[in-house]
Amino acid sequence: MNLLKILIISISFNLFDLSAQLLFHPEFIFEKFPVFDESFIQKNQIKKITFDIIDKKDWQEAEDKNLVEVYEFYPDGKLKRQYSTSVKKIIQIETINKKHKSIVSKEVYEYDTTSVNYVYQNNLMIERHIFPNKYIEATYFKYCGKFICKEEKYIETYRSLNTGNNVLDKMLLKAQDSIATFDYGNQIKQIFYNNEKLPYKEKFIYKNNQNQIIEITEQFVATQGRIKKSFHYNSNNLLDNATMIIDYGNSETYYIEYEYDNLNRVLSETHFKNEIKLKEYQYIYDPQFQGLKSILIRTFDEKNIRIIKLEYDF
Repeated sequence: MNLLKILIISISFNLFDLSAQLLFHPEFIFEKFPVFDESFIQKNQIKKITFDIIDKKDWQEAEDKNLVEVYEFYPDGKLKRQYSTSVKKIIQIETINKKHKSIVSKEVYEYDTTSVNYVYQNNLMIERHIFPNKYIEATYFKYCGKFICKEEKYIETYRSLNTGNNVLDKMLLKAQDSIATFDYGNQIKQIFYNNEKLPYKEKFIYKNNQNQIIEITEQFVATQGRIKKSFHYNSNNLLDNATMIIDYGNSETYYIEYEYDNLNRVLSETHFKNEIKLKEYQYIYDPQFQGLKSILIRTFDEKNIRIIKLEYDF
């Protein structure tokens, strides 16, 4: 998850009116990752949400590989920490049953855990990725007003004190981007600069009178690449469908359409690429808590269903 994306959108724009929803998908709906509604988290005093993940191939039994994603929150609803497990290695073990003269095989999984910690300070936000080998990459986002104007990526190393605590020892700068933002009301222009202060991308965001994004265009300077996203809304001012066209000389079109219930909660979203159906997301809500209970993700080309069950700690 890129927190820069979340904060820019949560501060400035509105695609959905989902005050009763746990998850919402703002500007970056084409890049699937959980984006949490901070007001919902704060209102319900949610401390932690665990995503319990099970994958199921068609015509096969569901396989629980103990995959989880965990999200922890500060009291004000901001994301504090997230960590996830992934399968690092699958070991095939075979044993010989001499009595029945047969070979029994089973798979044993080895896991990696990757975590991301978030720190919020005045005009600064720090996102630290901690990998299994203790390698740490940190991104520092600096605010100029309500917009992020600088993004610095570091490799951080720590040393241990006699007390058992770790303190920051060294920081190696990997990359530094600057963002100049020009806010003209219903139009926002952003220019992205690299380490050498040279512009490499321009981004234009257009909004309607309800402060909803209707178009985003990104122009890349060196490659002449272009990405255009368009958003259309229904009579309830909820996102009805979205289109993304990526053109680097060979154009590709991505399309998402949404369906809602009578409480304006997303029931399903269907993803297409060049008019071919790729994925379908189905959302199931708890009738008492009204929060999201489960997510079913059908991937058509892989003939796979991912089942995600949400568990809450209050």
